[in-house]
Amino acid sequence: MTNIYILLLEEERYYIGRSNNVLFRYQEHINGNGSAWTRKYKPISLEKTITNVSPFEEDKITKEYMSKYGIDKVRGGSYVEIELSKFHIDALKMEIWSAKDLCTNCGRFGHFIKDCYAKTDVFENIIKYEAEYNWGCKYCDKKFTKEFSAIVHEKSCRSKIIKPNNLKSNGICYRCGRLGHYLLNCYASKHINGYYLKKPF
Repeated sequence: MTNIYILLLEEERYYIGRSNNVLFRYQEHINGNGSAWTRKYKPISLEKTITNVSPFEEDKITKEYMSKYGIDKVRGGSYVEIELSKFHIDALKMEIWSAKDLCTNCGRFGHFIKDCYAKTDVFENIIKYEAEYNWGCKYCDKKFTKEFSAIVHEKSCRSKIIKPNNLKSNGICYRCGRLGHYLLNCYASKHINGYYLKKPF
């Protein structure tokens, strides 16, 4: 267990940290021996202390403050760099928007990502879409804009297409679903779809 502290900084910035000795750590921030964020934006006050909590609370509270005041105004937990990477910013936006039941693509209320056609997000950043229909299912030729969607669809589509009535003509084993042998020569312990098989005979 640890203690979480929240610092109000210059220019309406915040820093969330954890320490077993909050007052000592606060003094380190004031003296310039804290984080890079508190060296750039000097501490004004120790806003709040939360005692005897899990260390995981630091990230949770950091994200709550980012949600309330903006990602660019808060640092703490796993997010202590002055300049967060685009990857981290995008992941934080998605997590915050999802927690608020907003579209995880544009951050707006009233729809979800599958129905989003916005050109900009709520911060007026241009949303870059992958080229339309970049990915396709090799079983039914359905097209997708995201690779992950195509992979998920392809797995379900494949299981619908490979059925016992068409296995023999394709040279696929009725028992395990694999190519290259038939039922009488099958010694597989797992089906191609991952479930375990009973002993053949």
